[in-house]
Amino acid sequence: MDRKSYKEMFNEEGYIYLPKLLSGEQLQTLFGACERMLEKYTEEWDRKKPGQDFHSIRNIHSPKLVQSEQDKKIILETAADPRFVGAVEQIFEGPSLFRATTYWMNPRYSSMEGNWHRDSQNTMSEEEEKVYLRNLKEADLIRGVQLQIALVDNDDLEYVPFSANRYDAPEEYYYRLADQRSHSRDAEGMPNAKRFHMKAGDAVAFNQVGLHRGRYHADNPRRTLMLTYTPENNPIFDNSISIQPWFLEEAYMDGLSPRAVTYFNEYIRAYRDHWEKKR
Repeated sequence: MDRKSYKEMFNEEGYIYLPKLLSGEQLQTLFGACERMLEKYTEEWDRKKPGQDFHSIRNIHSPKLVQSEQDKKIILETAADPRFVGAVEQIFEGPSLFRATTYWMNPRYSSMEGNWHRDSQNTMSEEEEKVYLRNLKEADLIRGVQLQIALVDNDDLEYVPFSANRYDAPEEYYYRLADQRSHSRDAEGMPNAKRFHMKAGDAVAFNQVGLHRGRYHADNPRRTLMLTYTPENNPIFDNSISIQPWFLEEAYMDGLSPRAVTYFNEYIRAYRDHWEKKR
């Protein structure tokens, strides 16, 4: 039997499990850098919103969160690491562009199931989403990859295999959208959902237009760094995570390896005009 390519696996099931991508000192170094940025974010959050919860930090590499240049370097070198970029570019069957980082963690005060969703629902009506999914399948396109790296053991990511290349079955629609999305946080019920039991250093690359959710429980430690990538020939532009004009600052990439600088320069080239328009 011929072995399937990463793109074939990703197109069919919507995800690829990548065990033991990081280990030992490199894993702990990355964990430490992310935790120091979380510490700074938490201090600012608690000044503004004491007693309230959060469970993610978008663009953890932004200057406002960086406490040391070394920590920033660790995050950016990870995002440009050939182990991650190589896997993503096998899925795309071509060059990739960096797009964002997100740090996920368990909340401190409360617990909840995440909501079942497709990322496409955030910007589209139901009818637009049906057309969008159909067009992606017919054109054999992948708009992006979200690659989550577990920094501690956790099982807080759930995904419905084979859901990225089709619209919801009726029972899936019930949990995602029915009754004004009131069932999307139900603890059980989504048919055929897979929960990933990840060890520290394992990663999952998944298609964000597939059905997925996270879980957020105060008593269940979660520390996950998510790297988001988009194809170089079909980048995504939006008004949230894509806007990172700090990459245009002269000294922002000082100290990075030549490989990482080259990789992020392609990101800057693709997004510079978008950032300039939003300034």
